[in-house]
Amino acid sequence: MNSQDFLTLNLVGAGAFIFWYLLSRGGSRRPTQLNMGAKDSAPPLITAEEPSQALEPLRRHPDLTQAQVKSLNVMFNYNGHTWDAYEVLGVPAGASIKLVTEAYQVALRRCDKESMEFIETAYRAILNKGA
Repeated sequence: MNSQDFLTLNLVGAGAFIFWYLLSRGGSRRPTQLNMGAKDSAPPLITAEEPSQALEPLRRHPDLTQAQVKSLNVMFNYNGHTWDAYEVLGVPAGASIKLVTEAYQVALRRCDKESMEFIETAYRAILNKGA
């Protein structure tokens, strides 16, 4: 077998493969259409009655009858807008005074003179809540 026969055999094989591939695709297919008007067949995840039933054991628990919700956030007003002091300083809500003081000192080093009063107001709001 010389090189011309080898080349001819490879071309015939490649042509047969391409022909088989094009026939097996089945031509162009229509895209799937989404029917937005169809009824939802899935059951609802939560019914209107379930949340109250889920909380019922908690209401009857003796340790939780006197429980009160405590907000960890400290909100303050600055230039007519309400801000969360912990968020301004970049610490999680309810963080310790030590962590808040460290964040305040870092923020003072990084801020410009216009923002200094804003950061100081946030820090004082947290200190006043703790007192």
